[in-house]
Amino acid sequence: MNNNEILDSIKKAFKLTIDKLDNHYMFYLDEMVTPKLITLFYWILLFAFITKGLGDIFLEGDFWRGLVWVVGGSLASRVACEMVVILFRINENLNEINDKTSESDTLSNTSFEKDYYKH
Repeated sequence: MNNNEILDSIKKAFKLTIDKLDNHYMFYLDEMVTPKLITLFYWILLFAFITKGLGDIFLEGDFWRGLVWVVGGSLASRVACEMVVILFRINENLNEINDKTSESDTLSNTSFEKDYYKH
């Protein structure tokens, strides 16, 4: 089987309606998947901390420890996930800056600038 047949079988198996899913998306690392997974990971962490906090409050009878788990855990998981997302946004912004500067370099590529930057 070649890559196109594999991709077609994956699309049929999952009934994907995503137009973006092609060979370039599947087999190259041009698009980041991790930022999308971070959102799912955040919701799992949030559910876990709230469940732990409510368990401490109602099952063990320790209200303050349960409150710390709910508030502190929710806040900590939010901050940790935002830090990871910030790294990916910095990467996206740097790529945009790189694209813009490479476009401007090709537009204003004079021999004077080439000679000036060699020294």
